[in-house]
Amino acid sequence: MRESSTVEFKREFTEDLKYAVVAFANSEGGKLYIGIEDDGRIRGVDQGEELIARVSNMIRDTVKPDVSMFVQYEILSLEEKE
Repeated sequence: MRESSTVEFKREFTEDLKYAVVAFANSEGGKLYIGIEDDGRIRGVDQGEELIARVSNMIRDTVKPDVSMFVQYEILSLEEKE
């Protein structure tokens, strides 16, 4: 996997994720992977369900107009890491 105009990797959750969400919302969409280094190495995340809640709340509270109805969340297991 590589980053592209429709794929973005983030090492960890930060409030800056909202900028990737806005960029995807203003284009043809895309996938944002949290827990992956920019070079594609799998880092993983702790407490995936809690992370989904944090990301969902951040998108709902900060991205206007509200795009949360267009966002889907999924926990993937890669190299035995979430």
